[in-house]
Amino acid sequence: MTRPWMKNGALVALAMAGLTACSPKLPEGIDETVLAQSIGRQIGSGSTCVVIAEAASGKLVWRGGGYVTCARDLPTCDGVITTAEKLLQANLGKPARFFSCESGSAPGNTVGWAIGPVPTGAGKPARNLTYVAVMEGERALPGLEIKDRVEQAFAKAGF
Repeated sequence: MTRPWMKNGALVALAMAGLTACSPKLPEGIDETVLAQSIGRQIGSGSTCVVIAEAASGKLVWRGGGYVTCARDLPTCDGVITTAEKLLQANLGKPARFFSCESGSAPGNTVGWAIGPVPTGAGKPARNLTYVAVMEGERALPGLEIKDRVEQAFAKAGF
């Protein structure tokens, strides 16, 4: 005898499997839980967004941080206003850089950006990934500090 809740449970399991299959995937050997926790400890706040994509294809492989910050248009300190993901796509495979400036969202608020290739530890396979990390607000870290901290988080996760 099939119970109605069993059918619903099977449908939910199928839907979850489908969503997981379509969601971005980190490279094999990278611990997503450790990455999320390390980024949270290093630069985490509601004003943080970190996105990682394959440098060759631009395919997003990971997004972490506050949805609002990831979707917000923020200044890049050179007159351009954009989102973290758009800035990532514009900088695939380019050298690392970092910058900070006033964000203009409120008096005293700043924005800090770090962009570059995801570093690969000694003896690890090259992954050819690019990242963008951004913080915005009263307590946003400068871009260089964001770069140092996010790259430490990458190393802890297995990059």
